[in-house]
Amino acid sequence: MASIRLRDPVFLNGSSSSLSFKEALFGASPSSTSFPDLKISSHRGLPALWISEAEIQALAAPFEFALVGKFPGRRPSIDAIQKFFFNLKLNGNYSVTVLNQRNVLIKLSQ
Repeated sequence: MASIRLRDPVFLNGSSSSLSFKEALFGASPSSTSFPDLKISSHRGLPALWISEAEIQALAAPFEFALVGKFPGRRPSIDAIQKFFFNLKLNGNYSVTVLNQRNVLIKLSQ
């Protein structure tokens, strides 16, 4: 069994500083893109958030070269899909993620 490296090695000593769940998962360093506090509003009596165009563009950037593969029948195995993309001999990297039983997310890089 492979050993798992702790992000906070002093955790077992009991001298660890308190981290939020997000900081524990993604590290305590701030991300390169941080958004200001979201503006909370309501629309037709339901809670709503105002999101700026810049925030939308920043959130969409990782999916600039993404495809969604839709399979009308049974979806092929992930191994078969990855083998297909490997045989294309693409220059960049790619990742294949299962969205649900019939759809996969294919993210391509430049």
